[in-house]
Amino acid sequence: MNCVNRSVLAAMATLLLGTVGSFAADLNNGSIKDGGYQPAMSSRPALFYVRGDFTASANDFGSMTEPPAYTYSNASLGNNRAWGAGFGMYFSPSVRGDLTLDWSDSASARGSIVDGQATVQGERQFGVKHMVGLANLYYDFDMRSRFTPYLGVGLGFARNTTTAGQVVIQGCDASNGGAAANCAANIDGATKTNAAGALMAGFSAKLGDRWNVDAGYRFLYLGDAHTSDIQITRVVNNPAWPQSTPAATVHDMYAHQFRVGMRMDVR
Repeated sequence: MNCVNRSVLAAMATLLLGTVGSFAADLNNGSIKDGGYQPAMSSRPALFYVRGDFTASANDFGSMTEPPAYTYSNASLGNNRAWGAGFGMYFSPSVRGDLTLDWSDSASARGSIVDGQATVQGERQFGVKHMVGLANLYYDFDMRSRFTPYLGVGLGFARNTTTAGQVVIQGCDASNGGAAANCAANIDGATKTNAAGALMAGFSAKLGDRWNVDAGYRFLYLGDAHTSDIQITRVVNNPAWPQSTPAATVHDMYAHQFRVGMRMDVR
């Protein structure tokens, strides 16, 4: 903060000296009486801004697991989109911050268990969507031009929700004869809230006095998501047979995101 304060004070001193020099030149070139001096007119700089964003995400994860000790094979997490809004403040000509909230649509999650000892064998299919709230801080490299590159960092939360799905059955537990036709398994959704973090790089471009186009890349860490327990139904039931199998968990989700949006300055 001391460096920022010194930079701001230096910029203010430079601006003040320039203003004094211009004022002296105006007085030398003409008098107030003959109209040679005209006071400079300048618009008040913006203090706040509001923003709206569209995001396209390429998602990935660490692993997909299911108790007691299964790691899914052929696991994948699809891409999705998100929409967001935010409110920000300019702290200095180069430093600004904002609070943002984004909502995504559902990304397809898949993974398989092929093991004769598993309660239910087959491919698990469900969806994962997110609500992400972040407090962000940015450094703008050149506020004097219409084209302004920036770097940013964000910290907040991700509320990850799984949507209902199913298991494409390859076989049920041995007590049910191991026949896929004899059972079905459905997945109910659940919600988990995690810490989230982001790293950003991009640019803004001025469109007139108040509007800025904002585009860039964001790496977003989202944490974990899990389903509810997988519920099993059978053509022929026996109270001794399992009625469910434990929830699926997607560990350490993250996203490579391209974001584009608009910022409107508020004076």
